[in-house]
Amino acid sequence: MINLLPPSHKEELRREEQFRLALILGMLLMAFFICLSLSLLSIRVYVSGEIRAQEILAEAQEKEGGESQVEQIHALNTDIAGVSSFLAGRVVLSDIAARISSALPEGAYITFLSYTPVSPKAKIVLTGFAPQTEDLLLLRTNLEQNSLFGNFHFPPSNWIRATNINFSFDFEI
Repeated sequence: MINLLPPSHKEELRREEQFRLALILGMLLMAFFICLSLSLLSIRVYVSGEIRAQEILAEAQEKEGGESQVEQIHALNTDIAGVSSFLAGRVVLSDIAARISSALPEGAYITFLSYTPVSPKAKIVLTGFAPQTEDLLLLRTNLEQNSLFGNFHFPPSNWIRATNINFSFDFEI
């Protein structure tokens, strides 16, 4: 097909086509922004309604004499702090038993262990068997070297026999 229109008329048709395209794109962009603003408005209305509902629930709970959530959180924090301080001040008996068993020389063994939690220090009473006096002496020095243990009391009856010694002593943690 041959286009016999003069160039000025062709230019005018091209401008008209571009104007229509710009107009259509402008309308689409305007429709998009209107839809976006309506969506954001509906989200804002929903969130403000939820906030108001929570405020009403909080006011009703305070009127009933119940604790607010902030007071509940403070109470829980106090409980957690109490549990934490309790756990920090506790004595781990498995650790103590491991330290005592590592201090035992070969051939010696413990027959009885008594733990008495007395404030501020706990007391442990041990009875056991040592084949020789040197083993009992080695046990005593090993325990005295441990910084966790202190205030030892070895009764003189432990040192009467030279072999097959049934010993007992106590110390504090």
